[in-house]
Parts: sequence; C-alpha cells; structure tokens
Amino acid sequence: MSASATPLPPEMLGRLRVLFIAAAFLLAGAAAPWLRPGQDTIGSLLALIGLIIVATPIVKQTFTAMRATGFAATQFYMDQYVVIAIGACLATGQYITGGIVAVVLVLGQMLEERTVIGVEYALNRLRELSQVRARRILSVSQLSTLNSQPIDEELVDSRALRANDRIRIRPGDAVPADARIDSGESLINQSAITGESLPAEVRPGDRIFAGTTNLNGLLEATVLETGDDTVMARVTRILEEAKETEAPIIRMAEDYARYYTPLVLLIAASVFFFTQDINRAISVLIVSIPCAFVLASPSALVTAIACASRLGLLVKGAKHFEEGRRIDTVVFDKTGTLTEGVLHVENVWLHADTSRAEALAYAAALERHSNHPVAKAIQRAAETPSLNSQLSALNSPTNLQEHSGLGITAQLGSQKIHVGRPRWLSDSGIVLAPAPENADRFSLVAVVIDGVHVATIGLADRLRAEAPEALARLRTVGIEKFILLTGDRQPVAATIAARLGLTDFQAECLPEDKARRIEALKASGARVMVVGDGLNDAPALAAGHVGVAMGALGNDVAIATADVALMNNDLRRIADLIELSHRTVGTINQNLLCGFAFIILAVTLSALGFITPVAAAFFHEFSAFFVIFNSARLLRFDGLEDASNNVSAEPTPALALVSQPAKA
Repeated sequence: MSASATPLPPEMLGRLRVLFIAAAFLLAGAAAPWLRPGQDTIGSLLALIGLIIVATPIVKQTFTAMRATGFAATQFYMDQYVVIAIGACLATGQYITGGIVAVVLVLGQMLEERTVIGVEYALNRLRELSQVRARRILSVSQLSTLNSQPIDEELVDSRALRANDRIRIRPGDAVPADARIDSGESLINQSAITGESLPAEVRPGDRIFAGTTNLNGLLEATVLETGDDTVMARVTRILEEAKETEAPIIRMAEDYARYYTPLVLLIAASVFFFTQDINRAISVLIVSIPCAFVLASPSALVTAIACASRLGLLVKGAKHFEEGRRIDTVVFDKTGTLTEGVLHVENVWLHADTSRAEALAYAAALERHSNHPVAKAIQRAAETPSLNSQLSALNSPTNLQEHSGLGITAQLGSQKIHVGRPRWLSDSGIVLAPAPENADRFSLVAVVIDGVHVATIGLADRLRAEAPEALARLRTVGIEKFILLTGDRQPVAATIAARLGLTDFQAECLPEDKARRIEALKASGARVMVVGDGLNDAPALAAGHVGVAMGALGNDVAIATADVALMNNDLRRIADLIELSHRTVGTINQNLLCGFAFIILAVTLSALGFITPVAAAFFHEFSAFFVIFNSARLLRFDGLEDASNNVSAEPTPALALVSQPAKA
C-alpha cells in the first residue's frame, strides 16, 4: 500500500472543494477589470467573496484550536498569524492578495498532512492485516453439501470469529486471529509484527498470530484471541497512543511559542511604523508563521515511531527516544535475555560400563512421559536416528511414578530405572559417583539402573548466538558500561560474564534486588536501560530510564510493563534503538535550527520589501516542507551493520544454568 493509494478523508475533500470555489472567485475577481474595464467594484466584490470563503474555515479552526490543550493547541499558534494577515488585507482592500495567501497556506497545510504518513502508514497497514477473511471449520451439525460434495468450512470476516472456533489456513492465507495449531506444519511470515524477515517454523501446539501470513503448509488451528484482544490489535493501539504522546522537547516548543507571538507582532508593527508599507508588515506576519518550529519535533518523532515498528521495536511513547539517546549504562537479565531460556543436554558423564547413547535412551524412555523443561531437553537430545532405534528396542515403562520437582522412576522390563536430581537419589539411599568436574555450571540429572549410578547428564542454557555481536554494536553507539543481574547462581553468572567480557555482574538477585541496584545506579547519575524478558523483570524494567522487554510477541506482561517491547528476540535491535534515538533528536535539532534560520532570513527580506505577501506564503511552505522531508530521512534507517568482523560465528557452547531445580 502506498501513500498515494490511500483515499482522502472526507474532511480533507471538503477543504479541497472550498479551495476550488474560493480560487474560482479570486480568479474571476482578478480577471474582471480586464473583461469589464471601468467596473473594478465587481472584481473587488468577487475577490472579497473568494477571500471570505477561504478565510472562514481558517478562522473557525483558529477558535477551535484556541480551546485545545497539548500539541493540538499549537495549531492556534500557526493560524493566528494567518488570521491577522487576512484581517490586514481586508482592512486595506487587498482582497486578491489576501485570498491568494490563504489559498496557498491552506493548500500547503493539506499537502503537509498528506506528506506526514509515517505512523499513519504503519497503522493503516496493521489495520488491513487484521481485517481479513477466515475459513471457519463447521461442526458436524453445521455441515452442508453442494453437488453431493460435503462442505466443511465457510468464509467469514475475521471479526466474526470467536474463541475456540476452529479455522483452516491454506498456503498464502493471512492468519485471521491469534490461534494454536492443531494439525499441520508450515512457515509463517511474522515480519509485520516482529520485523524479522526470516519465516518462523510452526507445528502442532505452536501459537500463531493475527496479521501474519501462512507461506507453504495447510494448517488447522483453534482460535485463542480475536478482534481487539489479538497481539496485532494491542500493537496497533500502542502505536496510536505513542503517536499522541508528547516528548519534553515538544512541550519546550509550546512554552516558547507563547513568547514568540508578541515578539512577531511587535516586529510587524515596527516595520509598518517605520516604512508605512502594510504589505511589508503582512509579509512579516506570514513568514513568521512557526510551522517549521511546530513540525520540527512531531514530524521526526512520528517518523521514528514508524521506523522503529518496521524494525520490530514497539516504542510506547515519543519521550523514550529522548531518554534513549542519553543512555550510558545497559543492565541485562540473563535467562531468556542473554541466554535462550531453554535447557539443552551439554554433557554426559559415564560412571559404569555403558555408553552415552544408552544412558540417554534410558533417560528419554522415562522422560517422554513428562512435560518438565528438563524432561523436554532430554527428549530433544534423544531425537537422533541412532537413539530412536535404541528407544524403540526398549520395553515400554511400567509402574511409572513422577516425583514433582525431584525425578521419575519406572520399570523397564526387569530393570528398575531412576532418573532425577542427585540429592534426591542420594537421600533415597542410592550410592552415587562423585560429582563431575565443574558440575556447578550445570543442572545435573543422575541415571540409575538397578541401583547402579551409570551416568550423570549435565544440562545448561545457551548464550544467544547474537549476544556478543549485540554488545559490540552497543559499544559502537557509545555504550561502555554493561551490568548483568541474575537470579541464577554465582558460577553461572561468572561464566556468562566472562564469555561476554562483562566485569560487573551480580548473582542470586531477587526482583526487588534488581530494582534496588538500578535505583542506586540512577542515584549515581547513570542513565540506565534495562533489558529483560518482561516476566519476573517487571520491577527492574519499571525502575530504569528505559525498559526493553525481549520477545514481546504474545507476551502480555512484556507489552504492559516495558517502555519498549522487542517483538522478536534479536538483541542487536537494542543498539538500533539507541542509534535511532540519536538520529531522531539530531533531526529535531536540525529542523529547529533550519526553521529558525528560515524565519530570520524571511523576516529580514520582508522588512526590506524584497518579499511580497504572496511570495511570503510560498517561502513559508518551503520551510515547512523542508522540515517534513528532512524528518522523512529517518525512514531510510534499516539498522546498524555488523559492528565487528571479529565476532565468532561458531555455535556457542553451554554457558549457564537455569535457576529452576533439575528434575526428571
């Protein structure tokens, strides 16, 4: 969808009609003296009608803006100069000049509204994605037939779907609602939400989201959320709210605008007093319209919000860009942030005459009946052809008993198998082999066959592959201080910190401990960004100057608590956020400086008589469009390039433990 393809709103169409009618009267008024010489009164009357037609909406809008508050009130600061200039033209009988000035200014304002399309484009695109047709699967009682062929689905508007409805999503279809897959596997394009260009693989049990696209597989799913409750709808609402928020720099411009008006009126009065030329005074008023000042901040911030959403960064308020450029300290959570938050089998220590494959096969035979994260990790490790063949050769477990948080026991043929925490097994009277070297870096699961400790399985979380590059990129944007705060154990925190080159870390932190550390950093003068997973990190996210929640797709807590929600898990986007914040504030400063220079130059030329009122209107519009197009350059930002060629592309070994106790 392009901006040009977006239909004009009715209000803008109405203003366009008024302009055409007014322009026709002004043209007739200008032509009347040539067509009817000696009857200048007819020409003046036609021009006066045209001026009144075009001026009426401006005057009405000025009085409306006078009662407004916040950024909407700045419209009054712009329109009041137009009203004063038109009044001066009416008082001096320069109806054609006043009408042309008003037409040029109103037309320029409409063009500005059409040009500032950043967030509106993103919002319109999001709305389109969420308004699609859905294939709802009919229940048995609803089945119909056509030409003796059963029909088990119906096409409905996505807004007609309800929770627990079953839907069918064919290749190429847009996903109509947040849903859980019942059958089928496919690739899903989630770039509209996450900004990630690579499609995500999905299978039964996975969650999919409204506004994404099914690429190649046939899926059947159960609807979880519809309408305003979907992730897409929540993202849209947040973007709409962010567009309306005011940054401190906008409020500063509003404050100065109150002093600006009396100064401009004084200058215009002085010009008229010393020159006795009303046209010069009118020109001064027109070129002094502070459109460039008023648009300097919001045009850049609106564009930055649109750019961030395209990169998968959901920024919940314009003020966070100003805060983002001041950040000098980044505080990271560990699990789910610097690490994947998923356990993996990283080592198997053997203590008896058995092989690694046999130990894993015995453990997986019991663990496939459990849903614990440790059990799932062992099941994934056993998903190889050789281990699958060994698993199929084992008898089905009998007398299976799961001991919550401790382990699992079962009978495999004639063998009694125990899989679980070493301390639990030791307390049960089983003699275990000595703990392996560096065992404190892993979550340990012991495998015991007929009372003999045959193996110990070490599980660990893995560092995110992009984490080293993410820190390198942060250094390129000026961040030098990094802190790791984790609830995990000291050896785990030390290992992670060493791998990433972090010298400041704190282990075994409760949520309130993290919040206290961040408050202490702020008290020392640091500008702190907190990056967490949005779950147990909520106090810390709220305590920082900017809180960034990882993996916010489908995570209500992350979207609710953080200032910025990272819709995917790519840590490198954090550096993009900081760089975009610097560019946004830099663009605002450029806009303000250029707007100030334009007005000083134009006022000087107008006072000297080099600019007529009509030329002043065009000069003013040029300054406004310069600001808008300068802000639009932010849309070209696609993220930072690789910060370092020295970042290893090799798979990252296991680096940490999860804080939850190991269990089978």
